Amino acid sequence: MTVRLFGIPLKVKLSFLIVICLLGMPLIRNVNTDPLTLAGRLGIWVAVVMVSVIVHELGHALLARRFGARVSMELWALGGMTSWQPGPKPITPARRAAIAAAGSALGFVVGGAAFPLWKLVPPGSGTLSLTLSWVVWVNLGWGLINWLPIRLLDGGHIFQGVIEVLWPKRAGAIGRVFFLCSSAATALVAFHFGLPIAALFAGAMFIMEVRALVAPNRSPRPPAQPPPSEHFLLQPPPTGVDRPRRRRSPWRNTPDG
Repeated sequence: MTVRLFGIPLKVKLSFLIVICLLGMPLIRNVNTDPLTLAGRLGIWVAVVMVSVIVHELGHALLARRFGARVSMELWALGGMTSWQPGPKPITPARRAAIAAAGSALGFVVGGAAFPLWKLVPPGSGTLSLTLSWVVWVNLGWGLINWLPIRLLDGGHIFQGVIEVLWPKRAGAIGRVFFLCSSAATALVAFHFGLPIAALFAGAMFIMEVRALVAPNRSPRPPAQPPPSEHFLLQPPPTGVDRPRRRRSPWRNTPDG
């Protein structure tokens, strides 16, 4: 399914809805209510997550478009993704860092506005209190997690943009070492606090960083040689170039003078 928000194309894949439903199951499975109520709460969870992820991606997309880029958004199994291509003017590393930070920043506004409402709602409000708590957690909690300095997360793009501004010549080496340490630390912390999905993700990022660090440096291929300026079957050599003379055989018969 593809729609347009503020003129930006948004594609929603079925895998996104399936993963969101699986993530919401642990939140409602211990509720001692009838199946219809459980289905309703699962629907609220899916709606909260979908709207929050769209808000997050809009933060990226609107700022990137403000910088002249062509943007599109997609919701798939691993969450949201904003793709953008620079316009006539290149986007500087500082602006790329700002684009990466804009997603969670807009989510912080939404979560921050919902937090006092959640606290003002009486504890026995049921569905309303539960919905506001999910809005706060998804926008504030997930937004902070997305700012972790790990490659592929927004925090990784923010860090990469910052070091490219401060140390442009050493940004690649600094990023490889830093992302190696940050992914390992995140995996250990997530495992310690009993977050298996986060630990697996950070562990996969750590393995990727190790492979990139120890991979042998392959010598670049020599550039392809340009074709000759002329082809003897297609066009004659340029004028002014002496052709090699054919050597006459001394045994060749010549006509009498």
